[in-house]
Amino acid sequence: MALAFFALLPREAASSDAGYAEALAERAVSKGLHDRREWHVLLHYRPALLGRYTSLVDDPAFFNSPSGKNDPREELIETIKAFFRADPDGDAHPQCRFIARYRWLSNELSIDSSKLPAPECKGYGELMQNMNPRSAVLVFPVSHINSPASMFGHTLLRIDSDRESTMFSFAVNYSAVTPETSGILFAVKGLTGAYKGYFGVLPYYEKIKEYSFLENRDMWEYRLDFSPEEVERMLLHLWELKDIYSDYYFFDENCSYNLLLALEAARPETDLLELLPPWVIPMDTVRAIKKTGMSSGEAQYRPSRASRIRHIEGLLDKGLRASALDLASGALDPNDLARDGAIPREKRAMALDLASEYVQYRYAKRKLPKEEYTSRYIGVLGARSTLGLVPPYDISAPAPPDDGHGPARLSIGAGFRDKREFASIKLRPANHALMDPQEGYLPGAAITFLEGEARYDFDGRGLQAERLTLLEIVSISPRDRFFKPVSWRVSADVLRKEDTGRDERRTISGLSAGMGLSYGSWPGALAYAFAGPEAKAGRRLDKGYALGAGVKAGVVGSITERWKAQLEFTALAFGPGDRHDILAVEFNQTFTTGKESALMLNLKREDFDGFYSTEAVLYWNRYY
Repeated sequence: MALAFFALLPREAASSDAGYAEALAERAVSKGLHDRREWHVLLHYRPALLGRYTSLVDDPAFFNSPSGKNDPREELIETIKAFFRADPDGDAHPQCRFIARYRWLSNELSIDSSKLPAPECKGYGELMQNMNPRSAVLVFPVSHINSPASMFGHTLLRIDSDRESTMFSFAVNYSAVTPETSGILFAVKGLTGAYKGYFGVLPYYEKIKEYSFLENRDMWEYRLDFSPEEVERMLLHLWELKDIYSDYYFFDENCSYNLLLALEAARPETDLLELLPPWVIPMDTVRAIKKTGMSSGEAQYRPSRASRIRHIEGLLDKGLRASALDLASGALDPNDLARDGAIPREKRAMALDLASEYVQYRYAKRKLPKEEYTSRYIGVLGARSTLGLVPPYDISAPAPPDDGHGPARLSIGAGFRDKREFASIKLRPANHALMDPQEGYLPGAAITFLEGEARYDFDGRGLQAERLTLLEIVSISPRDRFFKPVSWRVSADVLRKEDTGRDERRTISGLSAGMGLSYGSWPGALAYAFAGPEAKAGRRLDKGYALGAGVKAGVVGSITERWKAQLEFTALAFGPGDRHDILAVEFNQTFTTGKESALMLNLKREDFDGFYSTEAVLYWNRYY
């Protein structure tokens, strides 16, 4: 009898557990938990057609129901049942694997944990022990001027503990896994969602090393006004996303978009995604957290190594800058400079500081072998240690990125071309043109995406498409004795009108590129020159195409805080396909009238194969 009793006990218990699971599932559905925002946030559900929902997560391992991606109700039922599974044990058990859902449902349904298996969630426990989370920070590394892949910037999270230094904090990053970092294949696959995106956690100092030391990108840190409970809720959700992928799209479901989903898990009553346009750039996420009050304090500025070098460089005269270069190259003994009593002690110390920073910069850029680096760095530090302390370097922070204008722009203008008057309207979704107000943006860097212009000619021609630019990138990166970057530009027009002097202006498509050099510093002026090829296609070209090359040279800079000007010369010569030459000079000015508005005056004189034309147009720009 006793044997029969013990043989029956597990079966009865299992039956009881199954009944309890069914009851919980029925209660959850009757309470409408599958329609609750918290559930939608945890599963990344977004509205789809016909009143349905679909999850942005594409990995089947994220769901407990085969139809879970598109069925919040079925996923809720199967998730509750999964919590009662006897296997697998440990971190793989659904109670641990979907720990955020388990915590939320336990609270909503008052689940009696004694009736469920009790797996040990060792992995999550170790993560919490190592992180010891207390607060969170949104980090925005600015764009890398010479890298198209990073020209919109990036965002990541920093999880701080009670340790004094943030160097011991952890960074949470979302990125696409890709063997390519540039090129046409990279762009095509990124636009079509062919890459998989994953969340990753790593020490914050590794991200500082990557962005600040290797890529020379300044970083901005926005502390989030999260309570410790909200931070833990976010980490519970991130744990569920461990090794889970979503299809990565450059322009919407990208690094910044997915980071906002993690922030919503911390504070589900806040809908961050509704604040975003159809496309998402990292700066939009910063604006969203500021707008919703998730971050109310001032951003902290973390200058890159390049910014630090330029700052110290500016404190020294030409002779000491040359000495610092000689120290970094090994041409000058550090002890000779340290003992030179003719130079003030503080200046000698600064020159040695500059040399040590530059040696580290060259080693990070792999321009210095390790043995050489070690020898020079130790030599410079040894000499520097004999000169004592100098006042800390106070590197002025530029305007934070969230102080800049919105990425989208509507331009309404009026002007004339020779004796023909016209009205103009232009629209672009992103991001920043060279002549837009500078505050909050990297000087010399510009990227314009999908800008279209239509004009109404008052001479009877009426409304006509004037130009549609698919993409235009300009990277004017100044050179000096320490940095030798190459500037470049690329532009692709789907449609562009050319005034050839004939009755009808011809319509072409165009692609141009150029490499060049730039000198100067900001604020002030950047002088630049590009040379490169240009190709056109259009029915009214002699053979339907034209191939040529030319140069662009100019100077751009801020005259005052609100007044910006650019003078640019263009010389192009086309041979194969349609022989013609173009000479042009432009004088463009921008007057900032507010954070989100500006007036822009463009003047242009052009010689198209002997036909001269003059154009002047005044735009009112509204940014949003």
